[in-house]
Amino acid sequence: MIPIVFVETGRRPSKYLKNNLILLQEKFPQESIILIVSEEFVSEIRISNVEIVSEETLPESSLLNEFESIQKNWSGLQKKYWTNTTKRFFVLARFLEARGLEKIIHLESDCVLLNDKWVKREFELNDWGLKYPKQHNSQGCASILLINKKLTFNNFLKFIISNWGRGEITDMDLLAEFIGHDSEAKFLPSANNLTKESSNIYDGVSIGMFFMGTDARNQRLPFSARGIRSSNPGSMSLNSPSIKLSSRSELIYEDEGFMNLELNNIHIHSKRIPRNYKTLERRLVREANSGRGKIWKLGAFDHLIFIERLVSFIYRRILRGNSFDFRLR
Repeated sequence: MIPIVFVETGRRPSKYLKNNLILLQEKFPQESIILIVSEEFVSEIRISNVEIVSEETLPESSLLNEFESIQKNWSGLQKKYWTNTTKRFFVLARFLEARGLEKIIHLESDCVLLNDKWVKREFELNDWGLKYPKQHNSQGCASILLINKKLTFNNFLKFIISNWGRGEITDMDLLAEFIGHDSEAKFLPSANNLTKESSNIYDGVSIGMFFMGTDARNQRLPFSARGIRSSNPGSMSLNSPSIKLSSRSELIYEDEGFMNLELNNIHIHSKRIPRNYKTLERRLVREANSGRGKIWKLGAFDHLIFIERLVSFIYRRILRGNSFDFRLR
C-alpha cells in the first residue's frame, strides 16, 4: 500500500485541510493517509484512520539544514509562504527516511483526490522516479506529487538547493526546470501534454480555479473569482470545459477536442472544500455546467476573508496599530 501524505508544518492545520482529510477517508477508506504537522498542533487533529506524525519526531536532515541556511532575497510579501511550500519537500524526504519508503503519494492541503485508478497504474511502471502535473511551460505544480524512487526525489532536493538563491524563483519554477534536468522526472497528463488519445487528466490548478474559483485573498473583493484562464505558453486552453458524472460515478472532464477524460484530482484554489464527497461532486458538476455570466465569474463570497480584512481595517485605521498578519484559515 502506497501511503497518501500531507505536510502542514509551521502553522495551524486549516479547516479546509481537515475537510479534505475527512473527504479522502470517506472516498478511499482502505488507503493509508498520513498528515505531518508541527508538534504543537498534533492534538488538534482527531480524524479516524488518519495517522498524525509530528515533524519533530522525524530524523534530522543535512539537506534541510543546507536549504534553511540559504539567504534568499525577496521583494514581495510572500517570503514565508514560498519558503514553507518548498520546505515541505525536505519534510517528505525525512518521512521517507524514517519509514524506509521509496514510494508515496503527496497531496497539497487544497488538492482533492477524486480517482486513484490511474495513480495506481503509474506505480506499476518503473521507468520514472518523480511525477507531477504541468502548470505551463515555465511552472510545474506539486498539487499531487508521485514519488517512485527516493534517489530521484533526493536529486530534486539537491536541485532546489543549487538554485534557491536565484532571486525570487519558487518551487513551481524549479519543478518545471527539473523535468529537463533529470530524465526520471516527468509530467503527469495535464496542461498542453494532453493528446486526443489521452484517457485521464490531472489538475495542477487550472481546472479548479476555472470552476471552483481562485483564493479570495488574492482578489480585490472577497469573492472566489471563477472562469480564470492562463495566457502562459503551454497552459491549458480551457476553451469550453465541462465536468459530468459518468455511469460508473466517475467525474469526467471534457473540452473541445478532449472527450471523456477521467478527472483524477481537483486543486481547489478557493479552499472551498466540503466535508462530504457527494457534496463536492454535486458542486463541481453544478458549477461546471451552469451559465457563465457575471455572477458566476464573480464567484462565491468568502466570509472568512471578509472578516480578516475587517479586523485588519479596524486594527490599522481605528486602533492605529501596526499592520499584522491575521488569518482565519
